[in-house]
Amino acid sequence: MSKALKNKKNKENISKIILSILQKKGFNFTDLDIVIDTDLLTQRSGEAFKKYALNFKDKSGKEISLRPDLTIATAIQYIQGKKRGTEKLSYFGSAFRLDKKRDLNVFDQIGCEIINSKSPPEYLVLSTILSVFRKLKKTEILLNDIGLFQNLINSLNLPQRWKLRLIRHYSRKEYFDELLKRLDTNYDLDNEKIQIDYNRLAELKNMEMSKVIGGRTVEEIIDRFEKKIKDPRDNFRGSRSVKIIKDFLKLNVPLRKSEHVIQKFIEKNNLKIKNINQILLKLKNLNKKMGSKHKITFNSKFGRETQYYTGLVFSICKQNKELARGGEYNNLIKTLGGKQTPAFGAAINLNQLI
Repeated sequence: MSKALKNKKNKENISKIILSILQKKGFNFTDLDIVIDTDLLTQRSGEAFKKYALNFKDKSGKEISLRPDLTIATAIQYIQGKKRGTEKLSYFGSAFRLDKKRDLNVFDQIGCEIINSKSPPEYLVLSTILSVFRKLKKTEILLNDIGLFQNLINSLNLPQRWKLRLIRHYSRKEYFDELLKRLDTNYDLDNEKIQIDYNRLAELKNMEMSKVIGGRTVEEIIDRFEKKIKDPRDNFRGSRSVKIIKDFLKLNVPLRKSEHVIQKFIEKNNLKIKNINQILLKLKNLNKKMGSKHKITFNSKFGRETQYYTGLVFSICKQNKELARGGEYNNLIKTLGGKQTPAFGAAINLNQLI
């Protein structure tokens, strides 16, 4: 038997075992579409997916894409099925992504999603995924809350345009670092750039308000531009804010210490962060339920590369190999054309288990 055939057989055997575990935990298997409407993917799901989606046209000339992400495929299916109640879904399939060299990479995944839950879903998803790896020793969990970063930015003494930029580009590490340099030196004060904003605003006002561009309607983009232009463009310097942001992104502590460390950071910088009590309570409860059984680290930089995450994010690793990853994505279904719906899920990387 060839190595490729053996690996395929092993994946099939492992997938059956994992799907059986998910079924026992109450997750219902769903067969996801392998292609996605390119318009949904590129206009509504964020700029990051434009870079690695493999696009082509069907017989009718409509542009479609091989699914680069199974969570997005699940969210689209939820919307198209016109679901309203709580859904606990599992899936098995491949995600297709182009790398920087435009070579195709295939990721075989098994995942589970809880959509529109009335109770906090993070513990059930995380404990379910961990039950798959219960026989593995020395697994580690990396954890963060993206919402904490967003609320931190909104608490800072910054012009609204800068808050919007920093939150929007948090997932783009290199560009985000460049933004911090600009904020620190007040490079933003450029009359030519200000005039470009005015010109772009005028163009937008001639467009259809409901048209979607980059995941937002024209009406939403106009609202953002008007707030940006109305901000006073005086000699504002953001050095203190930049230092606070950089210090926050250095937080890397055991989960059991995260509540105390975050509170000290807030007190030190005299911050008033929205929903901080709920965020800390979530971390505290996870530590209470899982902290004694697993090595869990809170890392404030982790999880930023996936644009649709809005809250808690986690990764399960063993010897520097990521076995699974998941998180909270409360805005994705609305972004894709549905209603505002809370959701939390995770995917197991089968490629790392063979």
